[in-house]
Amino acid sequence: MKNKNILLSVLVIAAIAAVAMALVPPPPVEQNLGTYDTRVDKYTESLCRNCHDTTTLGGVPTRHHSLVANSKINPTNGLPFGCQDCHPATPGEGQGILIERNCVDCHNGSAFWGNSLGAQINITRPHHINTSYDSAGIGQPAQTRQCNVCHGTFVANYNDSHYIPSYNTSFMITPYADFKAYNETSGKYWGGCYACHQNSSAESPSVLTQHDTHHGAISGWGREGGIGHQKDATPGRACTWCHLLLNPHNATVNITINGVEETVLELRNSTLMATDTNFEPGTTMPINGTGCEKCHSVQSIHNIQYSYETTKGQAGFGHIGNNSDCNGCHASWIAGSVPLQGAIIPTVDSVTPSVVLAGSANAITIAGVNFVNDAYTSVVSVDGVTYTPASITDTQIVVNIPALNAGVHTLQLVKGTEKSKLATLTVVSQVDVVKAKLASGTITITGTEFGPQPTADFADLGVFVTHTSKVKGQTTTTTFKATVISWTNTQIVVDAGTAAVNDKLTVKTLNGQDYTNIVKK
Repeated sequence: MKNKNILLSVLVIAAIAAVAMALVPPPPVEQNLGTYDTRVDKYTESLCRNCHDTTTLGGVPTRHHSLVANSKINPTNGLPFGCQDCHPATPGEGQGILIERNCVDCHNGSAFWGNSLGAQINITRPHHINTSYDSAGIGQPAQTRQCNVCHGTFVANYNDSHYIPSYNTSFMITPYADFKAYNETSGKYWGGCYACHQNSSAESPSVLTQHDTHHGAISGWGREGGIGHQKDATPGRACTWCHLLLNPHNATVNITINGVEETVLELRNSTLMATDTNFEPGTTMPINGTGCEKCHSVQSIHNIQYSYETTKGQAGFGHIGNNSDCNGCHASWIAGSVPLQGAIIPTVDSVTPSVVLAGSANAITIAGVNFVNDAYTSVVSVDGVTYTPASITDTQIVVNIPALNAGVHTLQLVKGTEKSKLATLTVVSQVDVVKAKLASGTITITGTEFGPQPTADFADLGVFVTHTSKVKGQTTTTTFKATVISWTNTQIVVDAGTAAVNDKLTVKTLNGQDYTNIVKK
């Protein structure tokens, strides 16, 4: 009987190799879903802007300016944020202040280079140790492995009772963390993550394997150059988050990566009950043969596909395009329905407008893919409150959002049990100038939401008077910046200078600008 089992295994592997020659999905994996497969130390500004664009997802300058307007504390010096914390004065250079728009220069895990000019910024790398999550009211989800707070249901939350197979590792069914079969003729891997999640230096930035992306995001290190073991690591992380063995170095596999054979840790093991307190304290959850299923559930895997309506039947755009995708994960397939397949996870590409005014309802347009499929349709969740779209297609949603308070609000699409990755909607309080009264050489300006007084280095912010005069029948119009005597959120007093009744007065602040005509007190 034993000899028959060995023969059957050989025949299965031979069959897999034959299939691999005929079905060739294209690695690296499709990069338009979820998060780009690289490490944060390889990010470029353009890649950051895929999510944190100034006109689509988030209104980046406005979100940063709100730190000042809302008196948030700068962790570098323990004081409320001020304009010059990020924009120190640079007399005689450029605009007279430092304006740095490269995300990576600030969010680099070390002191901002502009600190040498007077800035006071020292920010951790995003996103697993980003303290800003606390100010947004969502805590530290990466540390508690609540992955879908940010990733949506592309990744399941750890130990949230999602389905995990209880049977022993099956060669015909269970995907391996690396691969089951390698075809030397085609150079293809089959039966595990490495079928598609391979590195590619042809991309910019380079696409990395699942080993490097997970080690980079969780442990802060990787094979390709690295950023130093333990640096920027997710607080509280442990090897046993992924690896089933207490000493994972005892389980390795050799993989050829870009023509070079390397040894990587094998996550696969037979079924075990996690009752050992040295493994996962207080846990009795049965874990099937791959530790990946702790977070990458069967349901999430079987509902990932880019632009499902246009790519179903095509290989390489997700996990369920055609039989080639099935072979990529399982190295085999059986005709029938895909287990736990339902709503395809929606993807948000843009939110327009991304910055709206507080106190008023707004129509928001969301662009992306997979908004509807079969009997499933998406609704919009803002801070956990859902809104039904006014109109919806597979690639666009228009939704009416009621008035929101000033601040940064979370936005996700919900379709059945699936959620898109996290997006944001920034709401600001608009400055409102009510009156500007001239008396005794000063102008008293009343209104709301003036915010903190801009420092003198910011030449384009403050109070501006457009004065019109006539000399010998010649009309002359000039605009000057008035000298501020006092400034609060509701009242500004400035030196009148040459201002006169009926001149136009404009207040320009971080919260926008408004104007009125000067009147006599």
